[in-house]
Amino acid sequence: MTTLLSFGEVLVDLLPVDNLGLTHQPIAGGAPANVAVGYAKLGSRSYFAGGISADEYGVMLTRELAEQGVDVSHLGLIPNAPTATVLVSLDACGERSFSFNRKDTADMLFSAANFDAINWSAVDIFHLCSNTFTETDIFNSSLYGLQQAYAQQKLISFDVNLRLSLWDDVSLLSRRVEQCLPYTHVLKMSRDEAEFLASDRGVAVEEYLQFCLAQGVALVLITNGAEPVHCFSKTFSFEVAVPQIKPVDTTAAGDSFVAGFLWQLGQCFEHENAQEYHTLIDVLSDQLSVQQAVKFAIKCGAMTCSVKGAFPALPSLAQVLAVIE
Repeated sequence: MTTLLSFGEVLVDLLPVDNLGLTHQPIAGGAPANVAVGYAKLGSRSYFAGGISADEYGVMLTRELAEQGVDVSHLGLIPNAPTATVLVSLDACGERSFSFNRKDTADMLFSAANFDAINWSAVDIFHLCSNTFTETDIFNSSLYGLQQAYAQQKLISFDVNLRLSLWDDVSLLSRRVEQCLPYTHVLKMSRDEAEFLASDRGVAVEEYLQFCLAQGVALVLITNGAEPVHCFSKTFSFEVAVPQIKPVDTTAAGDSFVAGFLWQLGQCFEHENAQEYHTLIDVLSDQLSVQQAVKFAIKCGAMTCSVKGAFPALPSLAQVLAVIE
């Protein structure tokens, strides 16, 4: 069974409980935490690494991660820092906007020393996002962890997941993202994120995707809401249609997609390993396996859109398998 270590922020989403948006319910969230939970709910071993506060929200987040089946032994306790929160607003189509409270919060204070305590032999996949790139110290810690995982020959998954409002200096964003590309095997972006990064480099999106592959990325996944998912590698490209649904809440849909993709990729490796693949990374060169993983990921993402919130909306394996094709 393949194991995942997801790194980054776990925080509290403050979700509106009525149409007026004046009352909010605290719900555990954070993109990499969602991926860890999504992977665990599909039935595989999942670790989460990140800074956690000792405040009431921090206690709640630790408890909820563990209750969802995530191993929390790599949480780094930051006793005197608060938990990050994000005020979430939903429009009539379930699309979100965010207002972050993330100044000197616990998730920003995870250090390289915390990564040194990780037993990498128990990990097959390392996943991260760019929200731990916004300040120099946490970016350096993130890059250190990424390099450690890469040196240990783990499959690296990087979801760009841009939140521009988190950046005091947006001019640093593209450079920091691109510093990670030589260590990345699976790069996931929305179409909007790809357009932003391409524009910053002064090239078209298609040229930017080729740039990413030239840096060493093995596979690029581009999501675009209700439009097909596009997949690119050096040897193949394809697209897969997504189901037409009316979303209730798109929170964590992209994270559910990532968790589903990585989980199904692990299934392909385990089922075919004796015959074809030496490592999990090798599966990325097989178009049929990648297509299978993308289709499974799309199903996970679509199901997540039908439920409000993050952790509760991420489907179990039984729920996914119960969906008729």
